[in-house]
Amino acid sequence: MKGIRSLLVSCTLALLVVGSALLLTLLLQPLLKPTIFLLFFAAVAVSAWYGGIEAGLLATALSTFAVSYFFLEPVFSLSVASLDSIRRLGLFVLVTTFISLLNSELRTAKQHLQMSLQKLQASEAKFRRLVESNIIGVIVANMDGAIAEANDAFLEMVDYSQEDLLAGRVRWRDIVAPEYIEANNSAIAELKTQGVCQPFENEYIRKDQSRVPILLGSALLENNPNDIISFVLDLSERKQAEIALHQREEELRLITNALPVQISYVDIQQRYRFNNKGYEDWFGLPASEIYGKHIREILGESVYQSILPYVEAVLSGKEVTYDTQLPHKDGTNHYVNVTYVPQFSQQGKVEGFVALITDITVHKLAEAALKQSEKRLKALTEKVRMIPWEVNATTGNFTYIGPQTVEILGYPLSDWYIDNFWEKHMHPEDREWAIQYCQESSLILNNYEFEYRMLAADGRIVWLYDIVNVVRDENGPQLLHGFMLDITDRKQAEQEREQLLEREQAARADAEAANRMKDEFLATLSHELRTPLNAILGWTQLLRSRKFDEATTARALETIERNTRSLTQLIEDVLDVSRIIRGTLHLKTHRVKLVTLVEAAIDTVRPAAEAKEISIQCKFDPEVGVVVGDTNRLQQVVWNLLSNAVKFTSKGGRVDVQLQRIESSVQIRVSDTGVGIAGEFLPHVFERFRQADSSITRSHGGLGLGLAIVRHLVELHGGTVSVESPGVGQGATFIVNLPMRAIYVEANTVELSSLVDVQKANNYLPRLDDLRVLIVDDEADARHLLTTILGQYGAQVIAAASASDALFALEQYRPHILVSDIGMPQEDGYALIRQVRALPIDRGGRIPAVALTAYARAEDRTQALLAGFQLHVPKPVNPIELAVVVANLTGRT
Repeated sequence: MKGIRSLLVSCTLALLVVGSALLLTLLLQPLLKPTIFLLFFAAVAVSAWYGGIEAGLLATALSTFAVSYFFLEPVFSLSVASLDSIRRLGLFVLVTTFISLLNSELRTAKQHLQMSLQKLQASEAKFRRLVESNIIGVIVANMDGAIAEANDAFLEMVDYSQEDLLAGRVRWRDIVAPEYIEANNSAIAELKTQGVCQPFENEYIRKDQSRVPILLGSALLENNPNDIISFVLDLSERKQAEIALHQREEELRLITNALPVQISYVDIQQRYRFNNKGYEDWFGLPASEIYGKHIREILGESVYQSILPYVEAVLSGKEVTYDTQLPHKDGTNHYVNVTYVPQFSQQGKVEGFVALITDITVHKLAEAALKQSEKRLKALTEKVRMIPWEVNATTGNFTYIGPQTVEILGYPLSDWYIDNFWEKHMHPEDREWAIQYCQESSLILNNYEFEYRMLAADGRIVWLYDIVNVVRDENGPQLLHGFMLDITDRKQAEQEREQLLEREQAARADAEAANRMKDEFLATLSHELRTPLNAILGWTQLLRSRKFDEATTARALETIERNTRSLTQLIEDVLDVSRIIRGTLHLKTHRVKLVTLVEAAIDTVRPAAEAKEISIQCKFDPEVGVVVGDTNRLQQVVWNLLSNAVKFTSKGGRVDVQLQRIESSVQIRVSDTGVGIAGEFLPHVFERFRQADSSITRSHGGLGLGLAIVRHLVELHGGTVSVESPGVGQGATFIVNLPMRAIYVEANTVELSSLVDVQKANNYLPRLDDLRVLIVDDEADARHLLTTILGQYGAQVIAAASASDALFALEQYRPHILVSDIGMPQEDGYALIRQVRALPIDRGGRIPAVALTAYARAEDRTQALLAGFQLHVPKPVNPIELAVVVANLTGRT
C-alpha cells in the first residue's frame, strides 16, 4: 500500500511539473523558440530529483508528447514531419533519460548518506550517553600514553580530576602497576595487529598511590590508528568479594577439617566439588586428585553400584541415611554411617548433595562382640543346672528338694526340711520382699516367677531364677512346686556388661572433659601468647618508625623486656608440664636455706605488689633450718604461690607469708585477702589446665599450669600442698609441707645454672678481647643479635648462615669457639658438629662448641652433648650468660 501511494505521488509530481513547464513555455514561446526544450529539461530534472526515476521517466514521456503536440510542425498533431525535429526529440529523450538516471542515483546516495548520518548520530548519542552515565570508565588515548578524553567514572577510579586531565598529568602508561606493564605491552601489540584486544585484568596506581584492580578492553579508532578507545571496569568490589569468599572457604575448610567425620559435596553430575581433610585422608588422595572426578572413579564400580540407589534418592530431593562398608587406604573395608543431605536451588531443583560419613567400625565390632557374648550367655543359660522343689503352701515347709541343690548351694538335703530354712538362708536384702511377693502371688496367680539371691553354705551369693506353679483347691493354695535355676553366671555377665558400659561412659565423659579442657587451654594459651607479643611487636614497630625521647624509649624497652620475660615464663611452664607428663623432671638437690629462698621470692614479686598497694607481711620461725631440695624448683614453688596471691588480691589488700617448723617438717603458708576460691572448685585447684574462670571475660590471665607445677614439684620433694578458702571474696591460703631430711646426697649432674649465676655475672663482666667466635645460625636476626652481644665484650665474631659456610670459616679464620644453632635447613647443628669433630685437631676438630637453640627439652640437651657440643644453652639467652659461657669454655674466666 505504501509503494502504491509513493508511485501516485511521483506521477502526480511529474504531471504538475511538466504541466507547469508547458504553460510557461506557451507563455514565453517567443522568447524560448530557439530552445523550446529548456523548461522541459528542468521539469524532468525536478521530477527525477524529488520523485525518483519513475517520475523522471514519466516526465520525459509527457514532455516529449507536449513538445511534439504543441510546438513542432505540424502543431496540435502527434506526427513529426521533419527529420530535424525527430533528431531533436530523440536527443531530448536521451538527455532527459540520462538526467533521470543521474538524479535518481544522486537522490538515492543522498538518502543513504542521510540514513548513515542518522545512524551515526544515534550511535554517537548512545555512546555519549554511556560515557556520560559513568557506569563504566571510558577513555580516548594514544599509544604514547596521553589521555585525550576520560569520563568522570574513570577519573574517580584513579582519583584524578578533570583539571589533572586537562593539565596532562594523567597518562595511562604512568599509572599502570609495574607488574602489569608486560601485559599492557602485549595488549598494545594485539591492538596494532588486530585492531582490538581482548579484555584483561589490570591494575592502575591511583593518585594517592593506592591501587585499583580493573578490567580493561581497547580498540583502535578507524580514522587514526594511533588513537585508542578503552573501557575500564572497576573490579575492587569483585576482588573484595573474591577475597571474602576465599576467606569463608578457608574458614569452612578449617571447621570441616576439625570435625571427626568425612565431608564431601557432590554436584548433580555426581562429581566431587569439595572434600574435607578427613575425606582425603580416608582414601589417601590429595584434593587435586579427587576434585571434579565422578564418585565411581574414587569408590570403585562395585561400591558405586551398591550406593547408587541412595545417590539417586538424594538427587530426587530426599535426605538419606544408611550403613555400608567403604574401602580404606589401609586396604581394609570399614563400616561407615552415611548421611546424604540434598542442596536445592532457589527454584527448588536439586543442585547436589552433602555427604557426611562417620567411621563406625569400632561400634560395629563392639556390637558383634556384644552379640557373641549374648550368644555365649544364652548357651550357658540353656545348660544351666536346675533344682526341682515342692512346698506345702499351708506350712511353708519343703516337702521335696532336688539333689542338685547340694552341688549348687552346698547344703545337705536334710537341712531343707527344717522349718523356715529357705527364709533364713535368703539374702537379707531380698528376704522381706521375696517372701511377701510369693505370698501375694500365690493367692492370685497360678504361675509366676522371680529372681532373688541366696547365701550358699560357703558364703557365696547365688542368684536363683524361680519358676513357680500353684496347685489350689476351693480352700486356696495347697501346693507349690517349681524349679530353681542358677543364674549366677548370667547375673555376673550382666553386671560386668553394666560395669563395662559405666566405665565406657565414664571414659567418654573424661575424654570429653579433657577435650574441653584442651580447647580452653589452647584458647587461653593463644591469648596469653598474643598479649605480650602484641606489646613487643607494637613497640618494636614504633621504635623503628619514629624517634622518641629517652624516657619513652626506656619505657618501650622495659615493656619489650617485661613481655619477653613473660613469654619465656609461659614457655617454661609449658615445658615443665611436658616434663612432668613424661616423667623427665628431675631435681638437683642440695642444702637449702628456706628463709633466704623465700625472701628472694618476695623481693621478686614486691614491685608488682607495690604497684597494687598490697602489703606483704612475713613471719619466719627462727627454728627453721636447712632442708634438702632443689633451690631453683623450691623458689619456683614459692614464687608461683606469691605471684598468684598478688595477682588475685585487689588493690590495697594484704599477703601473709609464714615459715615455721612443725616437728620434722617445714611449713610454708601463703595467705591473701583476694578473690578466694569457690568450694566446688577447691578439689580441682592443682589440676593441669584447670582455671576457676576460663572464659574470655576473665579478670586474670594465665594458663592454669602454675599450681599443677607447684603440686608436682612439692611432691618430688616428698612434701604435700593444700589449699583452704572460706569462699569467693574471702581470700585463700596455700600450705606447703616439706620434710627435713637428715641425709644429703650431692647431685652428680651439672646444669647451666651452676655455671652461670646471673647475679654474680652482673658483678663480673668478662672480657673477650681478641677472641674469635664463630656464630652459625640460619636466621639473620639471630646472627646479628649474637654478633652484637659478643662484640660488646671485645670478641671478634665471624657469622655463618649454614653448616657449609661454617666449615669454610673454620678453615679460613681458625676461631677459638663455635656457637651454633641446631635447627637449620639442609644440614642441622648436629650434622655440623659431627663434621667438625671428624676434623684433625690442627684443623679445629677439638674446638669448644656451644649449642644455642630453641629446642629446650631434656632429650634435646642429651642429644646435643652426645653429638659433640660441650654445652646446651636454650633460647632466649641472657647476654651476660652467653658471654660467661663463652668465657668459661675458652678459659677467659
